[in-house]
Parts: sequence; structure tokens; C-alpha cells
Amino acid sequence: MATRNRTVQYKKHRDALKSVRAPLSSSASRSGGPVIEMVNASFLRSNRPSYTPLSTEEDPGPSSSGAFTIGLPPVWIDDSEEIAANIQRAKVKMAELVKAHSKALMPSFGDGKEDQRAIEGLTKEITDLLRKSEKRLQKLSSNGSSEDSNLRKNVQRSLATDLQSLSMDLRRKQSTYLRRLQQQKEDGVDLELNLNENRNRLEDSEFSDVGFNEHQMSKLKQSEFSTLEREREITQVVKSVNELAQIMKDLSVLVIDQGTIVDRIDYNIQNVATSVEEGFKQLQK
Repeated sequence: MATRNRTVQYKKHRDALKSVRAPLSSSASRSGGPVIEMVNASFLRSNRPSYTPLSTEEDPGPSSSGAFTIGLPPVWIDDSEEIAANIQRAKVKMAELVKAHSKALMPSFGDGKEDQRAIEGLTKEITDLLRKSEKRLQKLSSNGSSEDSNLRKNVQRSLATDLQSLSMDLRRKQSTYLRRLQQQKEDGVDLELNLNENRNRLEDSEFSDVGFNEHQMSKLKQSEFSTLEREREITQVVKSVNELAQIMKDLSVLVIDQGTIVDRIDYNIQNVATSVEEGFKQLQK
């Protein structure tokens, strides 16, 4: 007989029910989130009880007889969830950007403007997501009560570490793409110089009336156009890399405390080990 494991779903509903029943009026108002007050009301002289929402304000005030309150999560939790969602969206966009980089660097018969627009659009989307997340991350330390400040700081450092890692990864990819663009630009300049040299040599020779044929002139114009396009792409990528560097600098302020905390934990563990060892020696005596 086929069976289905519903344990996870059961635990989810059980925990949700506990979170609804547990908060009281006093504890809910201290959580920093909005409070929904429900009251047992009677309409049209009906004996059937119905629950009518009275308010969703921060402080509902004294409740009437038979009323109970449900505390909603604080605002900073919504912010942290939005930051995490932005990080996931940025990762998806980065995968698309890598494919666009590879496509743009491949030889093609077109002018490459479509690939360039795609790269610029994806880069802007990712950078905007990172910048938006960084601004929301800075607000986490101010949004919320003092009771959950340690929890907020831990969430803030964790998200800051993820954002910084993502920014570094994007910067590496952009730097690699920039180097390959510069290499292609140098190759294009070399080709253009060779063609110009051949043209000058033909003009100085006795066969100057022959000149360049149509194919060579087309190739020269295409090379000049490609060089200008590469220069514009390089300028755009350099701008993106510099902006990412600023984002990483801002995030480093939020991440730097993490190493200090780890060092402090190691120090406390060493002190505990020393104390246990000293206590063991005293017991042996």
C-alpha cells in the first residue's frame, strides 16, 4: 500500500498554531510588530459568537472583556526575507550574465549591440538588487526592539556575508570579461594597423591605382567599428566594477564584527578548557 509522509506538514501546522495561541497582549506589544485584536462580538442579538478585528496598530490599548491579541512578526523579519529573496534573484541573473558574456565574446557577423544591451541590462539589474539589499540591511540594526537586538545582529551579519560574497563573485566575473574585451580590442587594433600599413604601401607603389578592393575596405571599416564598440563596453564594465567595489566596502563594515565574535568565542572556549583543567587538578589533590 502506498503511503505519504506528512510529518513535515503536520509540524508546520502545529508550529503555526502555537505561534497564534502563545502571544499575550503584553508580550505582543513589546515584540515591535503590529498587533491584531479580536473580540467576541454579537450582532443582531445572535447567540453565535463572531470575532471582529478591532485594530492593527502598534499599541491596541486596554482590551475589552473576552478579547485576545495576535502578535505579528516585527518589520525587520520582512526586511531580512526580502534581502534573502533579492540574493536568490541576483544569483539567477548572474548565471544569465555569464552566458551573455560568453555569447558576446564569440565571433559573430552582427554588430553585437544586442548582446551588449543584454549585458548592460543584466549588470544593472544585479547591481540594483545588491544596492537595494545593502540599504535594507543597514536598517535592520534600527528596526526592532532591544529584546531581539542580538538576533537581528546575527541575521544582519549572515546576510551581509552572503551579499559580500555575491558582490565579490560578480566583480571577478566582470573583471574576467573586461580582460577578454581588452584583449579583443588590442587584436582589433593590430588588425587595423596591418590593414592601414598595407594601404599605405600600395599607395606608395607603382600600382597605387589598384588600391584596396571592396572586401578589404569592408573589413577595415568593420574593424574600426568593433574597436569603438569594445571601448564603450570596456568603459561600461569598468564603471560596474567600481560600483561593486563601493558596495563591497559598505558591506565590509557589517561583516567585520563577525571575525571579532569568532575570536571572542575561541577565547572563551580556551578559558573554559583552562578552568576545567585547573578544577580537575584541584579534585585530584
